[in-house]
Amino acid sequence: MEQPVIELNNVVKEFTASGGFGSTEIFRALDSISFKLYKGRTLALVGESGCGKSTCAKLITKVHGVTEGEILFKGENVDTINKRRDILNYRGKVQMVFQDPFGSLNPTHTIRHHLTRPLLIHKQVKGKDAIEKRLNELMELVELPIEDLDKYPHQLSGGQRQRVNLARAIGVGAEIILADEPTSMLDVSIRLGVLNLMKEMKEKIGIGFLYITHDLATAHYIAEETAVMYRGRIVEWGDTRSILRNPQHPYTKLLISAVPDPDLPFNKLVDSEPDYSQSADKIRAISLKSVAGHRQVADNHFVANWDEAEIAALQKDKIA
Repeated sequence: MEQPVIELNNVVKEFTASGGFGSTEIFRALDSISFKLYKGRTLALVGESGCGKSTCAKLITKVHGVTEGEILFKGENVDTINKRRDILNYRGKVQMVFQDPFGSLNPTHTIRHHLTRPLLIHKQVKGKDAIEKRLNELMELVELPIEDLDKYPHQLSGGQRQRVNLARAIGVGAEIILADEPTSMLDVSIRLGVLNLMKEMKEKIGIGFLYITHDLATAHYIAEETAVMYRGRIVEWGDTRSILRNPQHPYTKLLISAVPDPDLPFNKLVDSEPDYSQSADKIRAISLKSVAGHRQVADNHFVANWDEAEIAALQKDKIA
């Protein structure tokens, strides 16, 4: 079986926060997180704000270290990657694209500068002619005109700026791109273009994606697999279509019931629970309780255990 590029095994991340009167408190942001990222495939990490999605990406990029568990890069624990040259090589292979396409570009520099500098830092090209050739290749890959190299970020649209960010990630030799809500700040009319570009990068270049989002519609469009997160834990994971067509965990059903577009095919999956969102706080409280183990629903569809008696009682109260 193909080796994953990135693998998280039972990762726990705790932060220390200051409490009152000089005391400290431990906040567990991630609790036993496990998933794998492969070349040429996309895993969507789905959940509401504050559930720990971005923290996963920060651990993978070594912004923070893990408290427990391990993160492997091609079988090697990333904690052992300490030398400056090795860290630079690792961060070239594992790139991040952020939510704000303008905030990640320096407004005082041209697009040419933004693409050339990482090429030189990561030693991807040598010589002026090689740089120019590579810049042209990158602009063609992300479907931007060569003339845009001499423009400044403010002269490009949000979608074009995000394409520049993707070009920059490709340029330094990324094998995995951690895309943190990459289309949420874009106009609806241009989101599809960026998503299609990501699909092409996956299919033609073999780049793997961790697609962090709260938007089930885009996850459905781009990701072969989905992991649903709530309060630092993954509650349901596996094949995207299976999860959306046959959601099992109460929190997954709650997310799907909140999809605003009535034309989405998977929105009809919770027709049997028309008032599901009205019990949102109770469902969150039930989902927060830790119940050991999980069960397999289908060939590639797993769900964490939860207190079924409490959900049954909640449904009984609604009927009454």
